[in-house]
Amino acid sequence: MEKDTFKFPLPRTMSEFIYEKLKELIINNELKANQRINESELANYFRVSRTPIREAILRLEAKGFVRIDSHRRAEVKEVSYKELMEIFQILAALDSLAIEQAADNLTPKQINKLERIYQKMEKNCDNDAIEKYFELNEVFHSEIWKAVPNKLLREMLSSIQEKIQRYTYVRLNAFKKTGTLKKIILEHRQLVEALKTKDKKKLKELIIKHRLTPLDNVTYTEGLKEALGKEK
Repeated sequence: MEKDTFKFPLPRTMSEFIYEKLKELIINNELKANQRINESELANYFRVSRTPIREAILRLEAKGFVRIDSHRRAEVKEVSYKELMEIFQILAALDSLAIEQAADNLTPKQINKLERIYQKMEKNCDNDAIEKYFELNEVFHSEIWKAVPNKLLREMLSSIQEKIQRYTYVRLNAFKKTGTLKKIILEHRQLVEALKTKDKKKLKELIIKHRLTPLDNVTYTEGLKEALGKEK
């Protein structure tokens, strides 16, 4: 096994396990927008009481994956183009602050790790491997955020990143049609080079451009809108 193989922490409780399972089904569009989430059926399926089910659903609501109506019925939350654009705009602003702070703290070893991740991204930039690219992209930016000394900023970035996960299905489908992916991968290399020289001005310009690149691509935005329609 490679030393820098990426692993995510295993769920610690049944509620967390169910949360991750339901989130995965929503992200993959196996649970579709407006689909009812039935607590009793899930309790029977997982062979647990309704308490961990309810806890998982409440957490999904807090993260923007589920909505609960006035009758306490849970449904998969609809996604919207407007919300996604707003998320990208907020992420661009927060990330410009984060990368400026990270530049002072990233060690040569950490930057080398970012370079290795980028090289793996290059190898996974075609449509057949786009899911792997998305995984590596998340790891790439998370590695930078680890060097941010401001804990609240790290928590805010993590929260925004989780909201973006709700849009994984539509983003995957949009990227497969546009050819935007190779341009975005090149931007990762530029970020690594600027981190090596600690050029904060350039880093801020690059990260804002990087986060907003999809918004400037007409074909990509049209692909998003088409995928959003298909998700329902």
